[in-house]
Amino acid sequence: MARYLVVAEKSSVASSLRRILSGVERSVAVSHVRGHLMDLDLPPRFSRWRLEDLREIFQPHNLRTVVSDHRSYRSLRRLIDDHPGAELVIATDNDPEGELIGYEVLNIYWRLRGSGSEYWRMRFNSLEDEEIKRSWRSLERGLNWGWVYKADFRRGFDLLSGAVFTRLLTLNTRRFATAGVLSWGPVQSPCLNFVVSREKEIRSFRPTKYWYVSCLLRSRDGSFWARSGQFWDRGAAENAYRLAQGASVGTVTSFQSLSAPVARPLPATTDSALRDLARITGRSSYRLMQVLEELYRGGYISYPRTETNRYPSGFDFDRRRREVLKSGLIGGVVLLELALPRNGSKDDGAHPPIYPAAAYRGGGIMGAVWEYVARRFIANAYMRDAVLVEQRAEIDLSGLSLEASGKYLEEEGFYALFHYFRPREERLPALSKGETVAVAEVRLVEDETRPPPRLSEAALLKVMEREGLGTDATRPIYPTLLVKRGYLTRAGKTLRPTPLGEMLIDALSEVDLRLVTPETRRAVENLMREIERQTITKEEALSRSIELYKPTLESCLKAGSRIGELLGKSITVTHENARSRRNTGRER
Repeated sequence: MARYLVVAEKSSVASSLRRILSGVERSVAVSHVRGHLMDLDLPPRFSRWRLEDLREIFQPHNLRTVVSDHRSYRSLRRLIDDHPGAELVIATDNDPEGELIGYEVLNIYWRLRGSGSEYWRMRFNSLEDEEIKRSWRSLERGLNWGWVYKADFRRGFDLLSGAVFTRLLTLNTRRFATAGVLSWGPVQSPCLNFVVSREKEIRSFRPTKYWYVSCLLRSRDGSFWARSGQFWDRGAAENAYRLAQGASVGTVTSFQSLSAPVARPLPATTDSALRDLARITGRSSYRLMQVLEELYRGGYISYPRTETNRYPSGFDFDRRRREVLKSGLIGGVVLLELALPRNGSKDDGAHPPIYPAAAYRGGGIMGAVWEYVARRFIANAYMRDAVLVEQRAEIDLSGLSLEASGKYLEEEGFYALFHYFRPREERLPALSKGETVAVAEVRLVEDETRPPPRLSEAALLKVMEREGLGTDATRPIYPTLLVKRGYLTRAGKTLRPTPLGEMLIDALSEVDLRLVTPETRRAVENLMREIERQTITKEEALSRSIELYKPTLESCLKAGSRIGELLGKSITVTHENARSRRNTGRER
């Protein structure tokens, strides 16, 4: 009969714990759940969607807990029944969501053993043998209740607010068009608004033509291109062009060559890693987060949900370096003998940065993501900063002022290994003030101003982090969610709103801007931080959050027909366009 029942969050983690703990504590039974055992739901009387119920739904007491994973629920009950004297050890992920899952496990344990029965919490940041053994030697009594209440609050408030506004949008729209579910969320809608606002900025942009003179010049050490400033008047540009054509030589009036260090990357947080990986791979942040979690559960990296960008005191850098060396990734690169990490200032108090835990030799997206983590770790801790030289020259050409610029790496530093964002080098020849340069070619170039670029997923994640929307664990969900719900489409590495997504933002903005701007949700996120610090109760935070959104709900109820009409028209137009495209295709 087991002395301890260890319950993990995933089967792969349970397998690692079973293997490692078998050599530490023989009397252990290790099992797992499959994520959340429980969920929140509305009372059955609200199962039918009706506009007249919305005010009543939006109340804190309308949250009830239900079993969401009956298979795991039954399996856990059997495990506890089969080991009547064993003490529970909660080994779920070490974050607020994992803490809530641990609380769900604890509730079942207490129902069978009695409230207040002894239990333990096991916390670890990787599945390395030494980390698991350390965690087992330092089992904690009790959960982090701030995390439990914070995660439970998020789940409850998002259910209530999402249910109320989603029903309002859907039911009103169905009065004017055949529509599926039109979802709204307190993070989702501001996220969509960022993309729609950028699209409107691009659409309303009116390019302005300008001209400049570009000259190929030759010095004693080589050739380079220099250009004039912008001319907004074509006549002035043509005069400058004729002036340049009439010159056979120019004079260097100044030349600067300045060296500046380029800092190696900070230790990897979830947000920074996902932004980089989205740029590098072109994959969605949601998929990349799944890959990071797969690598963690396989024992190849540390826990990937972290806001920390500094290593803790006593961190064993050399052990992780040896694992990277086993992969064969660092051939021919010179490393420092001792770790000298560049640390940041963020520490979430729960997790270290993301680091490689074991060599991964596979390929595909798993290999690409692990390689990024490994290269970033080594670049941060075992390599030096790079040194970039920036050059700037000014040339006088018969009274026309030209400028030329260049840059190159004087010291390659960490770029020798962490090559992803290496600057493009365009080196000017060495010049000196007063030097004469020959004119080899003169061009009059016509160009125009350009609109801002569409938001990439990496850029959207950065905006969400800046605006305080979501957490490192939840942000990757929203771009993919908005695509699935038909509000966004992907165009290469960028995001574009669909007509429905744009009309949704227009309709909501017309009624109440608070539905699509981040300020109200940011206030709710601040309340979550207070819950985590336990300076406010979950119940009080829920009541205050509902009060924040009630005026918005009233605005929407008053303007429900107008919202439905606008969205109905958008859906009708979308369906007609799709039908027209299908008919055109058949005719061909």
